[in-house]
Amino acid sequence: MSAPCIVGIDPGLTGAVAFYAPGSRTAWVKDLPTVQRGIGKARVRRELDAAGLAHLLRPWDIDTAFVEAVSARPGQGVASVFSLGHSLGTICAVLSALGIAWQPVAPAVWKKALRLPSDKEAARAMASRLFPGVDLTRIKDHNRAEALLLAHYGEHHHDRP
Repeated sequence: MSAPCIVGIDPGLTGAVAFYAPGSRTAWVKDLPTVQRGIGKARVRRELDAAGLAHLLRPWDIDTAFVEAVSARPGQGVASVFSLGHSLGTICAVLSALGIAWQPVAPAVWKKALRLPSDKEAARAMASRLFPGVDLTRIKDHNRAEALLLAHYGEHHHDRP
């Protein structure tokens, strides 16, 4: 893509990365790449693929990336919190290594700015209206929708560096 784009990233193993070119109003979204890693003799763990993410980001002319600043929630398991933190750290490290400016955005901040309730189906519906050319028909596409909405937030509600 030749025009600079804004990136939105919804972290996590089921997260997504969205590329949005405001000038042409075009968007593209992809699930975050993951890889299986062996731990010990028999355990295998899925984690974010840093090299795969770099491969996705490298060809784009990225103005700024907006990354959802996720945090632990009450009742969330230790392993899932660790996994989410690992994914967030990997995303931030890859962006920094590629020289891409990025901003963390708390979920409450960007959702309030877009007047979006915390309901995942509402995110999918809003993203479908704003980006009709992107297929978000699957129920599990709420992560893709949130990545698109983070990019939209970045265009309209945030001072980019």
